[in-house]
Formats: sequence, structure tokens, C-alpha cells
Amino acid sequence: MDFHVFEFLQEGMTDSECIKECIETANQHNKNKRVIFNRKDWLIDEAILVSSDMEIVIDGCTIKQNDYVFDNIFRGVNLKVNDDDPYGKPEYVTSLKNITIKGYNNAIIAGCDRSKTGYHPVLNKEMEMVGDNWGWRTILICISNCENIEITGLNIYQTKCWAISLDFCSYCSIHDIHIESDVKNGDGIDLRIGCHHVRIWNITGSTSDDTVACTALFHSRREYPHKNYLYPLAPMGAIFNGSKSDMDIHDVLISDIRTGGLCHGVICLAADGLQVYNIDIKNIEDVKEGRRTATVMLYTGYGENYSDNDLHDIRISGIHSRFSKYAVSINTKVNNVTVSDTVQENKEGNLYEFANPEGITVIE
Repeated sequence: MDFHVFEFLQEGMTDSECIKECIETANQHNKNKRVIFNRKDWLIDEAILVSSDMEIVIDGCTIKQNDYVFDNIFRGVNLKVNDDDPYGKPEYVTSLKNITIKGYNNAIIAGCDRSKTGYHPVLNKEMEMVGDNWGWRTILICISNCENIEITGLNIYQTKCWAISLDFCSYCSIHDIHIESDVKNGDGIDLRIGCHHVRIWNITGSTSDDTVACTALFHSRREYPHKNYLYPLAPMGAIFNGSKSDMDIHDVLISDIRTGGLCHGVICLAADGLQVYNIDIKNIEDVKEGRRTATVMLYTGYGENYSDNDLHDIRISGIHSRFSKYAVSINTKVNNVTVSDTVQENKEGNLYEFANPEGITVIE
């Protein structure tokens, strides 16, 4: 059933109040509800909460945060914010399923023009609340503990940290997304702990950190602040107390990533005894000059208790570096990793950097 947000707009309402009323009405239907944004641009004061069996359609318009809003643009309704610590660990995260966020006709989501400021007690200064030090509220689309997600057709601008981040999500498709990010820690798409059976393809633009990251870090025992991090970045991960193997990232296909910017086009990172495996990375290309270390990188170095071969069964092909120092960089001992069809055009760069070639097969 279709619910047009514009039809709920009444005189004196803010856009967020209108959106909330529309979604509350839609949620009275248990199945197949479609919430449609069109006919105007929408300026929001708080996150739009998405529930199970819901499709969000953004048709020819923009959803943008008002100035000084410190929140997601979309997140799951399943996350219960702790009123005593609203930016920190949630009280709980229940399960969701069947969420779609789909854009048509140059659909745009964008962060605010002027960011909220706050005092950073570790750095001892007042600063803009942007970047990963400020936790999960900086992520424009933040979804936890959900099965069956599709996010597509969006142009994403003015990120406050990462554009899209998922943790403990499975059977997901993220594709046909354009991202422009120039903020600190401006990743594009992040898969955090517990994500599996995910496809990411046809991502364009420029990111001020990794365009696509598979990052297996175990943070649930951490108390915050932790170093410079004031709040957690993976809401479900911050409170998870189940099996360690359930936190691995696996069965992921990443393809047709054509971006520029900083750090890496694609990175897979394992730490804290977690594993990243059964990953296909193909057709990754630098298209804009930047200061990238590697077009594709397999990495450890964060956290503790990394073991050899926690990154394994990974296939890397069709890598085209124009500006990165390395086309493919692997800084640790891996197992059953194949690398093929790799091009390096940066005359000051190298094709490969392998800390330990054992476990790596290069196919010329």
C-alpha cells in the first residue's frame, strides 16, 4: 500500500512531523507498505525510522538535514536509544527484515550545511561533531540487525562521517549509488561486524576515506570514551554478547567501484580474532586523482589478537590503479587469496605490496 508523505502535510507542521505521521500511519499495515517522498524537498530535524516490510521511495526530490541536526537521515526503528546516553550504546536492538530505500529521478540525501558542535573531552576542545570519533549518529543511513535490505538509486552529499553503514545485516544489495564526501573519516559504504551475504556494486563519486569497507572489529566490551572515540559506531555491535563467529564478515561481492579520493577504494580489515572470508572484489578503479594508499587493501592493525589467516578465501580481480601508491596491498598473512588482472598506471606507484606472499596467488 502506498503512503505519500506530501498528503500528510498540514499548515504549521514541520517536515519531520509530517514524515512521522505518515510512517506511523503506514506502520498500521503489517505488510508491503511504501512511503513515497515527492513533490517537494524535505528538511528534517531527526532521523526517519524505517520498519520491517517497508519501502522508502525518494522520487525526484531531496531529503536534507536542517542546520545543526546531529542524527542519521535513516535508521531502523528497532534501535532503542538510551535516553540517558542518546549518542552511546543503545538499550537494545531488535530484528528487522525487508527494508528498501530506493531513489528515482536524481534523488538526493544530504547532511546539514552547518554541523552541530560539541566539546570533545579527550581532545579538550570544542569542535564540529563530525567524523568517526562522534559515533553512529554521524552516519546518514545506519541500519542494524536486519535481513533483506536493498539501497539503490541515491546521490549522497554532505556526509558527516560514513554515508551508509550496516552491522549484523544479511542478504543485502547496495547498488547504483553516487557519493560525494569531503568530511573527516568520510567512508562511503561500511559493512561492520556480523554482515554476510551482501552485494555492493556500481558505486561512483569521491570519498574522503575508504569507498567500501568490510571491517570486523569487536567493540562490545569497550567503554567510552575509548581513545578519541566518544561513542560506538556499530550500534548492535556495541551491545552484542553472542558467539564470536557470528561477528565475522563473509560471503560478500563488491564490484564496479569507480571512485576517487583518499585511503582505499576497497578495504577488508580483520582484528580482535574476527574473520573476513569468502569475499569477491572485482572491477575496482581509481577515476579521480587523490592520495590513496591502495586501490584494494587487505589489512589488520587495529584491535588485538589478530591471527594469521583471519583474512582468507578472497578473490581480487580487475583492479585498475591510476593514482594509488599500490594497486593491491596486503599487510598481513592471509590464506587462499588470488589476485588477477591488475593494472598500475601511477608511474610513482607499484603494482603490489605484500607483507607475506605465502597464501597469495597472483595470476598474470
